[in-house]
Amino acid sequence: MIKEQLNDMIASAMKARQSNKLKVLRLIKSEYQKFITSGNDKELTDNEEVKILKKLQKQWKEELESFIKAGRDTFDLTLELKYLESFIPQELSEEEQSNIASKVINAYLKGLPIEERVSMKHLGAIMKIINKEYSGIQGKLVSELYRKLIGL
Repeated sequence: MIKEQLNDMIASAMKARQSNKLKVLRLIKSEYQKFITSGNDKELTDNEEVKILKKLQKQWKEELESFIKAGRDTFDLTLELKYLESFIPQELSEEEQSNIASKVINAYLKGLPIEERVSMKHLGAIMKIINKEYSGIQGKLVSELYRKLIGL
């Protein structure tokens, strides 16, 4: 996603003297580096990038709240948060989430013997597949769909 473009974006922000953008880009790059060097031959996929960006968004919002409570100026933080949020893709609609989850569940269940399909023990494996390949799909929705499909 943006990992390939990050160095160019940092360079252009430096040339334009955009300190807020530069701070955000450097922090993103730092978090990506931490993830890659954390071991276990981790690869930075698009899905992992989104998770890192959402984690940073949450931290920024918490910092913004603490600044507001302390009565401090929040203009720069607000600009930085908006810039960070511009990298986070839009959330999937509930219908799109349902369609994706249904496809994954059906594909997984096709590989099982008929008598094993009516068991909740496969939900964990299905969730791993969904979390690895698709970001932003709610676990509760997947669980409900799975229960409907297996008849529980």
